[in-house]
Amino acid sequence: MKILIRQVYRRILITLTSVLFLFPSYSQTFTSDKLSGQQTNCLRSQSINTDLPTGYNILFAGSGECLLCHNSMTDAGGKPIGILNDWRSTMMANSAKDPFWRAKVSHETLVNPAHKEALEDVCIRCHAPLGYFDAHHLGQEYYSIDEMVSDSLALDGISCTTCHQITYETLGSYSGNLLIGISKQIWGPYTEPFAPPMINQTGYTPAYGEHIRNAGLCGSCHTLITNSVDENGEPTGTVFVEQAIYHEWLNSVYPDMGITCQACHVPEIPDTVKISLMPPWLDGRSPFGKHHFAGANVFMQKIFSSNIEELGITAESIHFDSTLSRINSLLTEASIDLALTEMGRTDDTLSFQLSIQNLAGHKLPAGFPSRRVFLELLLKNEENDTIFHSGKLDGNFNLIAEDEDFEPHHEVINSEAQVQIYEMVMGDIEGNVTTVLERAYQHLKDNRIPPEGFAMTHSSYDTAEIAGLALEDPNFNIEGETEGTGSDILFVHAPISDEPGSIEVIVRVFYQTVSPRWLNDMFEYNSDEIDLWEALYNEAEKLPLLLKEETFISLPTETLENTGEPLKIYPNPTLGKIRVDNAGSQMKEIVIYGINGEKIKNIVTDKEHKTIDLTGYKGLYFVKVVFADDRILTKRVIVL
Repeated sequence: MKILIRQVYRRILITLTSVLFLFPSYSQTFTSDKLSGQQTNCLRSQSINTDLPTGYNILFAGSGECLLCHNSMTDAGGKPIGILNDWRSTMMANSAKDPFWRAKVSHETLVNPAHKEALEDVCIRCHAPLGYFDAHHLGQEYYSIDEMVSDSLALDGISCTTCHQITYETLGSYSGNLLIGISKQIWGPYTEPFAPPMINQTGYTPAYGEHIRNAGLCGSCHTLITNSVDENGEPTGTVFVEQAIYHEWLNSVYPDMGITCQACHVPEIPDTVKISLMPPWLDGRSPFGKHHFAGANVFMQKIFSSNIEELGITAESIHFDSTLSRINSLLTEASIDLALTEMGRTDDTLSFQLSIQNLAGHKLPAGFPSRRVFLELLLKNEENDTIFHSGKLDGNFNLIAEDEDFEPHHEVINSEAQVQIYEMVMGDIEGNVTTVLERAYQHLKDNRIPPEGFAMTHSSYDTAEIAGLALEDPNFNIEGETEGTGSDILFVHAPISDEPGSIEVIVRVFYQTVSPRWLNDMFEYNSDEIDLWEALYNEAEKLPLLLKEETFISLPTETLENTGEPLKIYPNPTLGKIRVDNAGSQMKEIVIYGINGEKIKNIVTDKEHKTIDLTGYKGLYFVKVVFADDRILTKRVIVL
């Protein structure tokens, strides 16, 4: 009986909602041409920003059609979390307007003009899916850049009705081979959605789709495998993996932990959120995925924000400020951990090791091969003079010491002429470095730091291989016999030229979207797209993004053999307490320093021995002993 009552009640609600949406106070006239797929939304308030494209083609709707109902939500604290406002300033929203992407497509077609139609068509597939898939649905063989730039829906990028119409059968596909539903089903994460408002408003029917939270949904575009050609444009008969973010994630600890792409890039909150403005009495749903889509491309976001009108962007500066803040937080707080340990110091060399731990669910950096992460290693003396500098940039933000072809992976750095760069380098069939994607035949280098759990024995490894000297590094993603550390340990032996005093060691990790050097080949060609990108690039702020910085102070040490002093500090290593013993010479001060130079303890004494409690401290510390005659000795102690 209760079930019957609920069914009757639901039917009444459906009828009431249908009436409400036809009532003049809520709408004007609603028309639908089912044969052409063109539909007109007349429920749009005059106060709503209509910069987002509206209208329909056969398969898709412009994001402006979603704006009325899906941009008013707030979290439990009343903070706005509107889907469209969060999305509109992301790389997803602006994928078709990205001037770097357009220039790169133009570059590829100028290198291989006979392939122009096919190249543009396949590149548009992921960047302008609303135009591409609709055209192919209508039987068109190729969809061009010229058609895209005159199609407002194509310029809507990767918008609402793309991702929410991808079918479950798409999971496992790659290179943008999406299967878009043709029955106007909008898949979402909530069961039993209340359908009439969306049906009446747009002609689409909301439905529950478990796959909307599946990482394979993202993998269908973020796994790109291309056909390789030689310098004459002839097929080599092989394919090249340009990016395989999804397969990198598969080969990690994160699938077993239930952490998907969406977990980081569409972060969920437990708040109960009313997901649609209509009907007014709609219940809230939980959890809610905020459509942040924060990635790593701060550089392009700043170009978008600075050239809104010229690039036809439908977001405002305030939207980009929010997206940039999210990207910065993701990169600086959740991409890497960095740790430094001093190993020893002689008159001419300071040795230390650094460990970089990848915290992401894919390689670092991920995505397009122009991206890279590099280290700056800087040593300064007490006068603040630089005595060692690896990873220095010139005025145009090129790495000064980078090898002419490409910098190899380093296990040890002992010269300023070496710099550690984590990147993927493409090679053509002749083994030469190339930035032309279609000519890419082999990976000359791929030492991008893998995610934790990454193993060469995993079934997806063949699409996400390590390449180059990193394969021979016993500390790259491995500890002893165990693979999958998701880290790299680098040893640095820096010449210090008899520096007598303390030395500050600074290690910085930078992320760079694209270097001037990577663009040299492209800028040898001319087209409207390349010329625009070159102008925008030259005007842009090109300083790489600082991901992490760590420092420590190396204190000068004397050897007991040189002084003849019978100073003993024991036990070493220690679990807590140490005894400083110097039979025959009175001490007047003992100072304990941490690895970063901070003073931990300062003990004044007139004894020949002293017990010091370091319980609660862990790591490497320096014990400086000042004797009554003002001689100083410093020794290291490890607290376990």
